[in-house]
Amino acid sequence: MPGHFSRRGMVLVAVSMCLAVAWGASIPAAAGAATVRVELTRTGEPELVARLLDSLGAVVEVESGDLIQARVPSGAVPVLRRADRLVRYESPGVYLPLQTLSTAALVGADVWLAGGLTGRGTKIAILDTGFAGYPDALGSTLPWNITIRSFRADGRLQADSDHGRRAAEIVHSLAPGAQLYLVSFSTVTELSAAVDYLIAQEAHVVSYSIGYIHDGPGDGTGRVNEIVSRASSNGIAWAVASGNWAQQHWAGTFRDDNRDAIHEFRPGVQEVTHAFAAGDLITASLRWSDTWGAACGDYDLELFSPDGALVRAARGVQECSGNPVEVVQILAISSGNYATRVIRGNGASARNLDLIFVGTPDRGAGISIPVPGGSLGAPADHPNVVSVGALTNALVRSEVPFSSRGPTTDGRAKPEIVAPTGIGALGATFAGTSAAAPHVAAAMALLREAIPGLSPNGLANELRTRGAALPAVQNGSSEARRLDLTSTAGIGPLLPPGADSALLVGTLAPDARTANVTYRGSAGYPLRFLYRLMGDRDISGAWVLDRVTGRWRGFVARAALPDGAVDRVSDGDTLILILR
Repeated sequence: MPGHFSRRGMVLVAVSMCLAVAWGASIPAAAGAATVRVELTRTGEPELVARLLDSLGAVVEVESGDLIQARVPSGAVPVLRRADRLVRYESPGVYLPLQTLSTAALVGADVWLAGGLTGRGTKIAILDTGFAGYPDALGSTLPWNITIRSFRADGRLQADSDHGRRAAEIVHSLAPGAQLYLVSFSTVTELSAAVDYLIAQEAHVVSYSIGYIHDGPGDGTGRVNEIVSRASSNGIAWAVASGNWAQQHWAGTFRDDNRDAIHEFRPGVQEVTHAFAAGDLITASLRWSDTWGAACGDYDLELFSPDGALVRAARGVQECSGNPVEVVQILAISSGNYATRVIRGNGASARNLDLIFVGTPDRGAGISIPVPGGSLGAPADHPNVVSVGALTNALVRSEVPFSSRGPTTDGRAKPEIVAPTGIGALGATFAGTSAAAPHVAAAMALLREAIPGLSPNGLANELRTRGAALPAVQNGSSEARRLDLTSTAGIGPLLPPGADSALLVGTLAPDARTANVTYRGSAGYPLRFLYRLMGDRDISGAWVLDRVTGRWRGFVARAALPDGAVDRVSDGDTLILILR
């Protein structure tokens, strides 16, 4: 019954509260006391979970479905880790902005733009961690009419990063008629809440240039991918940066020829190294093939400074519980080559290992023994997103060596599309696969306007069909195709020469639902662009008088037209417009 607890539920709460008392965490933290942010997944009855969190002095910041983000006294963390019948304690997602060296190229969209296609009618959300500087860009590199929303617990939209603003500028440069949403987040729970918002807003496309490291088993599942699946099932198409980690990644089977429990990346080589500068944030993450959430194999990860001293180790115990992942993060205190090594912690059989060893900022250096294949982040491994790699601007354009690629752990080729890492003046300051993804998001908007009714799968198919073949990249090919909108086949009529002087003669009353007008201008003016002649006012459809037969022919805006349907007008044609 509502408002009543089962006997089993009362026992769970009682046990959890006893744990809280044992750890000294049952009393809410005093003002100024240390608190930590935690992310949880609700596994028990909501009322019982609420009572547990209240007993621990938790302050809930964000909720999305069964995901909870809260600040709790530091002493409450052990309690939450043990209260798995009520909540599952989640490790914070490790993400990085996917930006690196610059390059610029065109994608063949100039003819589409000149022909009147702008992405009008498409809502594009740029999901990112910060949009610093966006107010100064309004009316120039960004439109005035944007929608902004922060889901960060600190409420900040700009934060300390211009990463999202740069992506939004690329989208606007290629799809100036699209409606932009700038939406910020900083945790997986906040990302989930942001996606809930975009579903409610009926967004069409997401541009996503953030990569989570080892957030799932690499087969398109995991916490972040579950959020993407929710959006995809609601008709939202995703353009996702594949990552910049191809040269900072190693994959292979655990090997121990001398039986000292230390992995050999090559025969006799027990470490991989990576050059970092003082102040860099170093991330080393190890994942191995095992059951997600119930890993039985146990591996440890160690990180060594340039002088050979052990500076940090991840030695979590996997005893058929938890995820098969170990992560080390430190700030480099000196410049030089840092090293990492892998140690088998129990007698489990040899597993397939996957190591990513990166720094923030990404300075473009690789590890000593790179293996590019399988270097994708999440959600670039999701089956329903268009994963986007980075394109060189050399005469023979190909995939950039740093661009992350598949296969995924379930054998799928990724990314699907490779795009430029900058356009125009932006190419000098914003690059990597972070800049490639918004090119594809903008292309999706142009395609949605050009070919009404395309589903997210339809958009992906159009991008691949129109894309140009690429030469195989050294050390493996992703089988991606280059973003190419050169062909205008199948996209409907474009503006004719002289379209700028066209006009409609007649009266368009502000509150009217219909209007009788006469078209004056170049022959072959597309009906779908009539809003340009009406002060940006939309039409639902139109009737055009056929001057040969004397019959009226209909047109429905933003809908696929049957063969032979009227889709353009010529000088002197009479129209009845149905106004929105």
